[in-house]
Amino acid sequence: MSVSAFRQGRRLLAAMAVTALAACSGGAIPTPADPDPIQGFNRAMHGFNKGVDTVVLRPVSQGYGYVVPQTIKHVVHNELRFVQLPVSFANSMLQGSVNRAGQTLARFFVNGTLGGLGALDPATEIGIPEHDEDFGQTLAVWGVPSGPYIELPLLGPSTVRDTFSRVGDAAMDPLTYIGSGSRTAIATASERPVRIIDARNRFGRIIDQALYESDDSYSTVKNAYLQRRRAAILNGQVTRDILPAIYQESEPF
Repeated sequence: MSVSAFRQGRRLLAAMAVTALAACSGGAIPTPADPDPIQGFNRAMHGFNKGVDTVVLRPVSQGYGYVVPQTIKHVVHNELRFVQLPVSFANSMLQGSVNRAGQTLARFFVNGTLGGLGALDPATEIGIPEHDEDFGQTLAVWGVPSGPYIELPLLGPSTVRDTFSRVGDAAMDPLTYIGSGSRTAIATASERPVRIIDARNRFGRIIDQALYESDDSYSTVKNAYLQRRRAAILNGQVTRDILPAIYQESEPF
């Protein structure tokens, strides 16, 4: 720029970062270009998701940060990025971006061999770029409009287009095809919570600012998400340490 109740995209231009941080300190006002016809429902879901974060995600991620050694956390994060490379590769091809697809394939090969099946990240060390592509971005490239903003229970921020794109990402996710039905379900179910806790721990301070220190956390999260998606669709340089999407594949609120 995958399917369960925990994920959507995995990954802000400098201008977007400034907007997001400003929102954290003073609230954000939706723009006319961002339709929100079901704001009542969205705010209710945002309250629910915020409650889940307060009661479950935040304390669990903090415990994960304190208990798990840094080396193990680093390996876990590398593996989570590694297993998403096939999805990014497939979407790059569908978008007609052969160069980005080739770089993603190279990362997969290098990290899968020299990196011990993704435990290490030698591809970054030798300068192979990392791209985070999903089917929502692919649909945008194909001209499918985003539709209204919607915040889903547990899944977090989305749009109509991004919500339906989950089916496409699931079809490209290698975990979907590992083993028989029961083993696939176990692999998928175990990967999603780990991804969420990893992201919540890594970006804890920034997420806390958005959810608990802004005047209107709903507007803050909404505007940051929509700007982040626009930057991703345009292949902008996404700044991952500013309001990452923690309920999604890559990383929602």
